[in-house]
Amino acid sequence: MLSQMGIKPRQARILDALDRMGEVSQKALIESFDVTSGSMSTMIDRMEAAGLVRRRRSARDGRVDLISVTPHGARLLEEVRVVWREMDDLIEAKLGPEKAAVLTELTRELKFALGAKVPPSPGGVAAAREATAAELARADEKETRDEG
Repeated sequence: MLSQMGIKPRQARILDALDRMGEVSQKALIESFDVTSGSMSTMIDRMEAAGLVRRRRSARDGRVDLISVTPHGARLLEEVRVVWREMDDLIEAKLGPEKAAVLTELTRELKFALGAKVPPSPGGVAAAREATAAELARADEKETRDEG
């Protein structure tokens, strides 16, 4: 269903995470999703080319890329969330509420057992914002030391 909208599941999850986190550094996204920098960079390149996200260099440190959702990405995310709700409703209609809840819990348990992360967790939003602030603060400290 997502492919018909021109978006891949991982891209949808990144949009959803960015929507919850706000503008964060690419490094914070890498840590939140527990992927390699190359993998995230490629994904962000594709999403930027599609007009879903905006990447800008931090004015405080040109080495830090800050990523945010574009208005087009936000509109597409709303459509994605409708599809996600429709899928949840379909599963519940086919299995019943109790079995659907069990399936959801077992799927989540299996994902985590296999090492997956599903950002942003409630603490993940704050952690991503704090990681971005810390990354920029380190850049400020380095700049101050270099000037001194």
